[in-house]
Amino acid sequence: MDTFVENNDFTGKTVIPFCTSSSSGLGDSGTLLAELAGTGDWQDGERFRSGASESDVQDWVESLGLAQ
Repeated sequence: MDTFVENNDFTGKTVIPFCTSSSSGLGDSGTLLAELAGTGDWQDGERFRSGASESDVQDWVESLGLAQ
């Protein structure tokens, strides 16, 4: 992830990190990636349990209220 973020321009982009994990949360990952990127509007992310359903993720995406 670090290399991807460092090598791409996120200017004008909204970035909302997410992951799956059976135990640990996002921690400082979003903040650290935002610092590496240096550009973009990095928002708070979400950690889903490892068994999250497609509808769990879809509900979260819809709750963000992002225009398409």
